[in-house]
Amino acid sequence: MGVLFALGSFVIWGISPLFFALVNHVPPFEVMAHRILWSLPVIALYAAMTGRWRRFVQTGRDGRMMLALATATAFIAVNWFIFIYAIQIGQTAQASFGYYIYPIVAVLLGAMVFCEKITPLQWTAAAVAAIGVAMIAVERGALPWIALVVAATFSVYGVIRKMFTVGPLVGVLWELTLASGPLLAYLWIVGGGAFFDDVQTALLLIGCSLFTGIPLVMYVEAAQRLKFSTVGVLFYINPTLQFVSALILGEVLSLPVLAAFGVIWAGVALYCYDLMRMET
Repeated sequence: MGVLFALGSFVIWGISPLFFALVNHVPPFEVMAHRILWSLPVIALYAAMTGRWRRFVQTGRDGRMMLALATATAFIAVNWFIFIYAIQIGQTAQASFGYYIYPIVAVLLGAMVFCEKITPLQWTAAAVAAIGVAMIAVERGALPWIALVVAATFSVYGVIRKMFTVGPLVGVLWELTLASGPLLAYLWIVGGGAFFDDVQTALLLIGCSLFTGIPLVMYVEAAQRLKFSTVGVLFYINPTLQFVSALILGEVLSLPVLAAFGVIWAGVALYCYDLMRMET
C-alpha cells in the first residue's frame, strides 16, 4: 500500500505542470496562494479524521517549533512559487532538474549539518551532477538559477524539518496554516484577483489544490510505510514526468542542454545505485 501511495503522489506532482499551464494567465503568486488556501481544508479534515488534531494544537504551543515551521514555510513557499513561475515562462524542464538535483544536495547538506557519512560513490554522483550544471551554465552563459533555487529551497526545507521533530502531517498542516494569513491578505488587497474574472478560472484555481493537498496526504502515508531510501528512489518519478510534461507543453531544448541533462541523469543514476546497494 505504501508503494501505491508513493506512486500516486509522485505521478500527480509529475503531471501538475500540464494543469498549472492552464492558469498561465494568472500571476504565479496568485496561483500559489490558491494552491495553498484550497489545500488547507483538505489537510485539516484528514488530520481530524486520523486523530492528529490534538497533536496539531500541542505543537502550536511550542514557540521554538513554531519558529522553525515558519522558516520552513517560507522556503517551501518560495519553492512552489518558483515552480509555478517556471511553468509560466516555459522553463518547466529546468524546474524538473531542480528536483533531480535535490537528493544530491540533500546528501551534501546532511554531511555538513548532521555529520552524516557520504560514500565515495555519492561524492562521485554529486561531482557528476555539478559538472552537468556547469555545462548548462557555460551553454547559456548563466547559471540555471531556477533549477538551483528549486533544489536549494527544497533541500533547506528538508533540513529544517529533520532538525525539529514534528509529525509530517502536523508539520504540513501548520505550514499551510501559517502561509494562509499572508496569502488571504494578499488576495484581499488585490480584490480577489483573477478568481472573479470568470467561472472557468475560478474552478481551475480551486483545482490547484488537487495537486497539493491530495498528493501531500499520499506522500505522508507513503513515508510512514516505506524505507526513506525507497521513497527517495521513487521520488524521481516526479521530475521525470515533469520533464515529459515540459516536452508536451512544447518546450524546446538545445542539444548541449540535453547533453548536460544527460550528465545530471548519470549522477542521479549513480546516487540511486548506491542507495539500492546499501539496502541489499
